[in-house]
Amino acid sequence: MKTFFGRVIAVVFGITLFIIGCFIVISILGSILGGADKVTVDSGSVLKLDFKEPIYESNMEIQTSLFNLTEKESPNLLQILNAIENAKEDDNIKGISLELNTTTPEEITQIDLIRDKIQDFKSSGKFVYAYTNRASQADYYLATVADSIFHNPLGSIDLKGLSSEVMFFKNFGEKYGIEFEIIRHGDYKSAVEPFLRDNLSDENREQLTQIVTQIWDGMTTKMSDSRNISTEQLNQYTDSLVAFNAKSALSHKLVDALYQESEYHEFLKSKLNIDDDKKLKSIEIKDYATTLKNKFESDKIAVLYAHGTIMPGDSQFGIQSETYKEAIQKIAKDDKIKAVVLRVNSGGGDANTSEEILHEMRKLHAKKPVVVSFGEVAASGGYYIAMDSDKIFAEPYTITGSIGVLGMIPNIKGLANNNGFTTDYVKTNENTIYYSPFQGLSKGGLETITKSTESIYEIFVNHVAANRNRSFEEIDALGGGRIYTGTEAKKLGLVDELGSLQDAISYAAEVAEIKDYQLKSYPQKKTDLETLMKELNLSTEVKAQIQNSMDPALLKTYIQIDQMRKLNGVQVLWPYDLNIR
Repeated sequence: MKTFFGRVIAVVFGITLFIIGCFIVISILGSILGGADKVTVDSGSVLKLDFKEPIYESNMEIQTSLFNLTEKESPNLLQILNAIENAKEDDNIKGISLELNTTTPEEITQIDLIRDKIQDFKSSGKFVYAYTNRASQADYYLATVADSIFHNPLGSIDLKGLSSEVMFFKNFGEKYGIEFEIIRHGDYKSAVEPFLRDNLSDENREQLTQIVTQIWDGMTTKMSDSRNISTEQLNQYTDSLVAFNAKSALSHKLVDALYQESEYHEFLKSKLNIDDDKKLKSIEIKDYATTLKNKFESDKIAVLYAHGTIMPGDSQFGIQSETYKEAIQKIAKDDKIKAVVLRVNSGGGDANTSEEILHEMRKLHAKKPVVVSFGEVAASGGYYIAMDSDKIFAEPYTITGSIGVLGMIPNIKGLANNNGFTTDYVKTNENTIYYSPFQGLSKGGLETITKSTESIYEIFVNHVAANRNRSFEEIDALGGGRIYTGTEAKKLGLVDELGSLQDAISYAAEVAEIKDYQLKSYPQKKTDLETLMKELNLSTEVKAQIQNSMDPALLKTYIQIDQMRKLNGVQVLWPYDLNIR
């Protein structure tokens, strides 16, 4: 019998190695064949932006699947912005065509950066036209930068305003016997509210209303300026959903013409004086980005991308302690790296890991200039890890702040009892079982964790006070878990400047006193084979299948729950997503 099972294991192992070998060969062949085609830019070309693929800031955000070891080459956000900037002076590029169909990036900061860069492109005198069909609100916001918007005759525009919806679990917990011990510092530290309430607290309603209102006001100002419509009119149109119907959108001057896509392309050909029987010359942004020459200078600026939930571990998903400590230490040892830009896009996570990363950043800053750039979210732990730097840049719509601490301890005694389970125990000391999911927190356990929470909050505020050159009392008054937009944070002194990642990089070069340099991204993602060999097990296979087949919205929720499952102890975390779709 042992021999039989041994043979079975050997066969399975052999098949696994064969499959891995095939993937390696495919990857190598793909790299060789993929590099054979060199992209050229024809004279009289249109730069096409359709955003059919997600925009990442670094390749660490791209998750490797067991069934897809090759990663598609696509430009990151910085490369897209540089490509648009380069196209402004490229004589071969005559204009930009935005072709949008519910594909625009979800992150408002990404959209805003791209929109501003296209607005700057227009100063060259070159045209920008947009074609929309089933346009999301994000699509329309970006499209309004165009000289004219051409809309499908049966298309729709989902112009409806912004909202932030929060799901509450208190009643669910009571129904099934699940309770949560909550320890937090800050009335605005609302990550735990879904487990305490069945609606928004006054404090949370206030801050979320302020956030969505500030972002919407900024968007409507830009859209109304571009469309030559007052903000009052635009809000009236938004309230009545007039953009949903194509003819209504046209009559209210939200679009300029109703065209089929082929008619729009004929229009572009006429603008370029191309004969009807000739083909429109267009080049996609991802292909155009590959034509830009890379500078190979000896000096480097490291861009450390901190994206996702902060947690202990050494994997490549989220901001994991060992992965990031190792990356920071590598940067510190590389003498060719003259400055560092920490790019933060995180709502926080584990308090202990946040402190570990900040400690390494502090040692790095003692050796090299460190400049921080905030992306979509740099709140709670995401703000924490930025507290040792020369300057902090935030984008106007960045969600930041959330200076506060929380702990959440589940108690399923009711659920267990309701289903016929009970527990009993013996112990040697008073708080041997200071916590059990079947008993909850002991009095001593509650007091201890509360003290720990208060201590971490005090450390957090002191870090911020030192970095912002303010008193503890001043930062405490701005803390309490409250969140702010980048614009508001600048007014309050929680960040130094409003600006993009490009602005932060330029400032880092200025501080380091270098003009010619190349950028190097960190952490450096391990090869797909390394990742596979490390994580090859049944759970990884199941996870990969889920990720490949799941609806994007559900996938996002799955990833967030999976990351939350790994978090223990006191958290510096901001829980919400604002989606402008």
